[in-house]
Amino acid sequence: MKILVVEDDAEKLRRVTVCLLEVAGITRDMIQDARDANAAKRLLRTTRYEVLILDINIPAHTDETPDQRSGLDLLSEITERDIFETPAQIVGLTAYEDVFSAVKPRFEADLLQVVQYDASSTAWSDRLKRLVRRAVVQSEGSNGLHIPNAHVCVVAALASPELAALLDLPWHWTHYEVASDPTTYHHGWFMRGEQRKEVFAAAAPRMGMQASGVLATKMIHTFRPRYLAMIGILAGIRGECELGDVVVADPSWDYGSGKRSSKTGVAAFASAPHQIGLDPFLRGKLTRMSQDAALMDKIRREWAGERRNSLLSIKIGPVASGAAVVEDEAFVEEIRSQHRKTLGVEMETYGVFVAGQESPEPQPRVFSMKSVCDFADPEKNDAHQRYAAYTSASAFRFFCEDYL
Repeated sequence: MKILVVEDDAEKLRRVTVCLLEVAGITRDMIQDARDANAAKRLLRTTRYEVLILDINIPAHTDETPDQRSGLDLLSEITERDIFETPAQIVGLTAYEDVFSAVKPRFEADLLQVVQYDASSTAWSDRLKRLVRRAVVQSEGSNGLHIPNAHVCVVAALASPELAALLDLPWHWTHYEVASDPTTYHHGWFMRGEQRKEVFAAAAPRMGMQASGVLATKMIHTFRPRYLAMIGILAGIRGECELGDVVVADPSWDYGSGKRSSKTGVAAFASAPHQIGLDPFLRGKLTRMSQDAALMDKIRREWAGERRNSLLSIKIGPVASGAAVVEDEAFVEEIRSQHRKTLGVEMETYGVFVAGQESPEPQPRVFSMKSVCDFADPEKNDAHQRYAAYTSASAFRFFCEDYL
């Protein structure tokens, strides 16, 4: 458990620290402080804090005058920019009634709390302790063990070959159990520069958007990841991609959403898809990775199975999710009528995207990297599933280690 207090007033900082130490489980070595916005940014670039207590009226730099805009600008940056480790719990704090009234709507819009400080009252400290106590409970499993914040959580639709390919990565995997949760999780880590990044992965109990969406929701709540990823296999569109190609969903939608009718005696379907696009920061990073032909060739050559001669690539484009395994070219064309540039068809990604989009702040950034194992036609079989699971997991590995 780590807490960062951003406060430029020494006496107020002392009182906040005393308040925090009255919360069971909080010790002095868990608390760090920053006296201005710039110092806070430096810490938030490298350290993941469970709680941030942010004085609104702070200086941007040590030699500047306190200003409420500095606190709000810092809040916007750490919740929106990719370079910061966003705390799971953010609490605003101000001694000024006019500032409290002005910033309260901004905090409430992001489902965040703001507390009015009053040195003559204990109301502020009582409320702050309740909020921090809640964060302590959330950071612990019901068995009392600390659950580390994840840099990335990974959802796989199948234990084999999808999750199995992920667990082949050299990321120091161990089994990880969460009390009162039937899911078996896997905890691993990798190094990004000099920083250790925590990873949690699991397979859904069955295929489909509902099962993967529920698993994604549980992982967001339990591990509070910065990123949420879907890996595995999908059906590609023949002529748009090759077997083994990694397809990044942008956007994702449920191709079965709409209305079926037969008013004229003829069955008809009017689609009404809700599409969720890829985060722009992730799109930019994945686009850069897609241009690294040498890396993709390295992944192809390191496959331990039957030799693959076709070049491997990353494709970024529309991926449709649905409730059934598709082995029908005519039906694929119906799906493509919803988005003419469709690259792939599968059963889970949209559910994971929705879980991320509807989660409380701070929300994880969600992406899907699935590889082509067939073309959803009568020639569909399982012959290429292991290779596709391998290319998906391998591309995901290098994306995490080099770009996230």
